[in-house]
Amino acid sequence: MFDFRNLAILIFSIFFVGVVSRFLSRTSLIHSLKKIWRLLQEKCYVYQFYKVPKFNGNMQENQLYRKVYAYLNSLPSVEDSDFANLFSGSKPTEINLVLDENQIITDQFLGARVFWKNEDGERDGDKSLVLKIRKNDKKRILVQYLQHIHQSFDEIEQKQKEVRLFVNVDDGTQRNGRWRSTSFTHPATMETMVMDADLKTKVKSDLDNFLKSRQYYLRLGRVWKRSYLLYGPAGTGKSTFIAAMAKFLSFDVYEINLHKVQNDADLKYLLLQTTKKSLLVIEDLDRYLEEKSTALSLSGILNFMDGIFSCCGDERVMVFTMNSKENVGASILRPGRIDVHINFPLCDFNAFKNLANSHLGLKDHKLFPQVEEIFQIGATLSPAEIGEIMISNRGSPSRALKTVITALQGNLADRVGKRLSGSGSGRQGSGRVQEEPDESVKEGQNGILHPMKDIKNLYGLLRARSSRKASLDKFDVDPNDRENSGVIHVHDN
Repeated sequence: MFDFRNLAILIFSIFFVGVVSRFLSRTSLIHSLKKIWRLLQEKCYVYQFYKVPKFNGNMQENQLYRKVYAYLNSLPSVEDSDFANLFSGSKPTEINLVLDENQIITDQFLGARVFWKNEDGERDGDKSLVLKIRKNDKKRILVQYLQHIHQSFDEIEQKQKEVRLFVNVDDGTQRNGRWRSTSFTHPATMETMVMDADLKTKVKSDLDNFLKSRQYYLRLGRVWKRSYLLYGPAGTGKSTFIAAMAKFLSFDVYEINLHKVQNDADLKYLLLQTTKKSLLVIEDLDRYLEEKSTALSLSGILNFMDGIFSCCGDERVMVFTMNSKENVGASILRPGRIDVHINFPLCDFNAFKNLANSHLGLKDHKLFPQVEEIFQIGATLSPAEIGEIMISNRGSPSRALKTVITALQGNLADRVGKRLSGSGSGRQGSGRVQEEPDESVKEGQNGILHPMKDIKNLYGLLRARSSRKASLDKFDVDPNDRENSGVIHVHDN
């Protein structure tokens, strides 16, 4: 009996093979036609050739070869070459494509098409890169194209370089330099920074514009540098933000400890030893200025910020941190010395939600309304304190939020208690409580405190704690765990 099923399979197989063969032959034909068309184009144009040897006549490395080679390997057209090498990169998951010997790749610049060939000679010293460019395009693009390669190489090298941290030392001698360095391995990045999204976007845009503004600064006759002031209480993320800036820019960090600077001339010497593409950092500048006896004069610090010596090296970012700028003179803060002011406040509810999302993976929780209410009453902690609580309790998000609530309540109770105890000395014979200003905790701009208002806040806090005692299951937080997580204890009288 004839098997129609096998016959159908055979017919389908023959038809499929025929279609595939026709497609492959057609694809091969198209490829051949393109190749012929390219050869005809080349015959119709007169080309100029330029060779970039790897070594010069004295067998010294040609720096232009290194720059062109790095630039060519960054082009997407390397993937289209007939043969390319795969190498592992500096990161575990990084794979780099590298042009193989005797391969040709193309590049586009200002509407013109250029060709590069990686020629391999018989000896290592005979290696070279050959540029082929139409003579009609040569006068129009050649100089600009080579400048483009130089600029692209600088960007590639900056991205690939290892960021280092430099600190100044006081060894009693300047013969061997005053900077000591180590690898800068801080993990912070702009993406991991917990801060207002709009502010982060503005800072990144400002830094990007700075990196691309060399010609603009030259045209203005200004030093190519940018100055930032980061101010706010301790634990609000200023130092972490500096690390994120360094990673974003791929700039080395020079942290200057002013207490180890001998005098104004020594500060100038330190500045002269810094390099371009660097981040110069002075932390807690306000505290140093408040000290009665310092090795540096105010004029020495001002000259460091924007004096004639600050032009010794360009493409630099200066960063100064302060806990507060209220008592800092206008001469320090004026435009030109400080270009960008960024405030790092204590944690509010919006910042708390960002921390909960990044540290605990929480975008919402049933305890969020209670946390928001405590913030509205006036409680506050630094992002570092709340972050540490969340890290210590990351295995249980509910416990972490309960611990944060306890810490905020303790903070508010301590603040109210200090205000009340500070105003108690203002009693007079009439028995009335006088409203004494407390400079440590100001309300508004006049610094006036209202003890009755503080008593109401404390009473409201205690009532809120009492009413939520059952819903929070008494928080179930062990006192030892509170100490380990940085919680401020609540003292009930």
